[in-house]
Amino acid sequence: MTTEIAVTRAAELFRALDAKDEAALDAMIADDAQKADELTHGWLRGRSALQAYFAENLPRVDNIHSTMDDVEVRRWGDVEVETFLLRQSYVYDGTQYGIEAPTTVVWRREGDTWKLALEHSIPLCTATE
Repeated sequence: MTTEIAVTRAAELFRALDAKDEAALDAMIADDAQKADELTHGWLRGRSALQAYFAENLPRVDNIHSTMDDVEVRRWGDVEVETFLLRQSYVYDGTQYGIEAPTTVVWRREGDTWKLALEHSIPLCTATE
């Protein structure tokens, strides 16, 4: 069953990304968050690296549309892990992309708030014209 983003923490993350809402994205990330990135083909480590990445890349991307399938959420105390299949389409610098990516998002509770600690996707990406 594919959902138009299920009701999970990752769903909120991808809603904010689809809306290009930098403030909402920033509020979700832990100071020591890490993200594997398909655009840079590397790791982004720490809040400042993710902030710089969003500031540089969100203006270059349009028409982001994310859906999640096969969502599973597991929690161990103050750690929550979401696994799912991410399907995403977007236009980056005028080129249309579509990915299908098994994805893992790890959240850590900090006080009363859950923060993004790790996002890792294995995208199968092809450019279309």
